[in-house]
Amino acid sequence: MKAVLAAGIVAFSLVLMACGDDDGSDADDPRRAEIGGVAGAAIGAYASVGPVALVDYMSQGALEVCSKDALRVALADQPVPTGFKQLEALDFSGDTASATITISTKDGEQDISWKYVEEDGNWRIADMPGMENCG
Repeated sequence: MKAVLAAGIVAFSLVLMACGDDDGSDADDPRRAEIGGVAGAAIGAYASVGPVALVDYMSQGALEVCSKDALRVALADQPVPTGFKQLEALDFSGDTASATITISTKDGEQDISWKYVEEDGNWRIADMPGMENCG
């Protein structure tokens, strides 16, 4: 658990540095920092513990589709992150958002797309590559 917390703190620090790296159109939007923090912490936890660590960052709807055990199997073919690089693109539509994030893997950097939903004032992962294999 301490490793997950430490990874989350490091990842959040990287998020704060990377948040201003795109065209600046939404750089002052606090939701950008919130989603970047979730992405960074989730990727840090995933890199440290494995895909089951993502459960702590997932929405209730995502957890209904993909349990902890199902998530482990579903993400088996996905690239395993070694770290969070930056939040690239971010688009909002009401209480949902789509983001492209850059992760580091053993094979280099890779862009992935995650979807988020706001639940009880917190942004949670609603969908990610591999979740289509749940169920």
